[in-house]
Amino acid sequence: MFLITVPCSTLLTTIAMLLPYWWSSETLQVGLWRARSISSSWLLIEPQIGTSEGRILFILQILSFISILLADICGNQTIDIDLKIKAKYLNRTLINYNIKTIDINEQIDLLNCSVEVLTLPPQLLRTKIFLRSIPFIVIFISIQMGILLDIVVLKELVHRPIAVAIGFICQYGLMPMIAFTITKIFQYPPLYGFGLFAVGCCPGGSTSNQLTVIFDGDINLSVLMSFVSTLTSFLMMPIWFYTLGNYAYLHELKIIIPFQSLMRSLATTVVSLSIGMIIVYFFPKLKPYVHRIVKPVSILLLFYFFIFGTYVNFYLFAYINLRMALTTPLLPWVGYILGGVVAWIFQQDWIRIKTIGIETGIQNVGIAFLVLLYSLPEPENHQSTVIAMIVSYISSQPFYIILLIRFIRKKCFKKKEVQIKNIVEVDVKLKDELENSSKSMIKFHQEVDHDLQKVPLSSIV
Repeated sequence: MFLITVPCSTLLTTIAMLLPYWWSSETLQVGLWRARSISSSWLLIEPQIGTSEGRILFILQILSFISILLADICGNQTIDIDLKIKAKYLNRTLINYNIKTIDINEQIDLLNCSVEVLTLPPQLLRTKIFLRSIPFIVIFISIQMGILLDIVVLKELVHRPIAVAIGFICQYGLMPMIAFTITKIFQYPPLYGFGLFAVGCCPGGSTSNQLTVIFDGDINLSVLMSFVSTLTSFLMMPIWFYTLGNYAYLHELKIIIPFQSLMRSLATTVVSLSIGMIIVYFFPKLKPYVHRIVKPVSILLLFYFFIFGTYVNFYLFAYINLRMALTTPLLPWVGYILGGVVAWIFQQDWIRIKTIGIETGIQNVGIAFLVLLYSLPEPENHQSTVIAMIVSYISSQPFYIILLIRFIRKKCFKKKEVQIKNIVEVDVKLKDELENSSKSMIKFHQEVDHDLQKVPLSSIV
């Protein structure tokens, strides 16, 4: 058994953790010997006839000028060779090896072989916990949003759907084109370009509802826009994928849209919102309590997704280069700005401008993950999800910064308010004391004058 480290400078970049690997079957007949490479990672070598003379050399070729002798077999022998390969990246690569035979007449023959090694992401316990916790958290968030909804406002938005129409145009008109423009201006490879384009074509998600609540937006408009974008995604995603996506990125790729996941997301949203509305109907006193706790709970859940998600997907950070890190966040950030500008052009109020901007820039990145995983071969599908991961982590960063600034300002203004309050209290106290003292002096003078009036003038003389 030999422990071999294969450098990442082989034919393709070598990979992060080797999970499933296999050997193709090869058969060699030279002289008196037969060698077979059998699956399950071992090589069986045996003589063709009952002679014990001759040699077989099994050589691993790492580079064109580096080779390692793994086995030198004489006679009628069977040997198992177990290769443990340490690598750095998720990818596919070729391991080249030679089978050299030397028969009893010292005649040397060489067979060049290669094995393709494929590496997939590790299936760790923390990954399973994180992925299985997401649906429950989304349901919890949606129930909270349902409790906070106002039926009267929802009816008004449905009867006058101008704001919803603006959000729909920004979501499915601006975002795919923004993603396409970024990939072409900064010359993304087709694999990563399609990853960003897939994110741009996705509907809105629950994160936008949380941010809308945190920044005092219109939660009714936010929830309705998320519902409409998810419902229309059954039509809009195929239109974009099978036209611009197929033409611009991957011509021969069969793009698979996860309609089942879209349906599940839509059903989860509708059912959870309905549960929240039923709860508040029977327990109306619960609404102020939920309204009081929804902001800190939303902030806590956002940090949970960011910290735990980073820990789970940390192995993907090896694929992030400077260009991707600087340009990929432009998709949500430009979406915020353009969505708000379009809402301002159509003369929406400030609350709805904030809401439409947030809904435009925040995508349901989970849908993009599924599109990439099912449409691309392995391991390219996992590599392409790096783009979606960057968007999911970076899209909310401006809001974290704003929250921090608001927190600092709140603390500073609170101190100033306390100081001003103390000064005002001192001024009021001094004013009261002055008024009391002046009243006392006036009273004293009045008493003196009164006493003087009582004294007879003759007695004074």
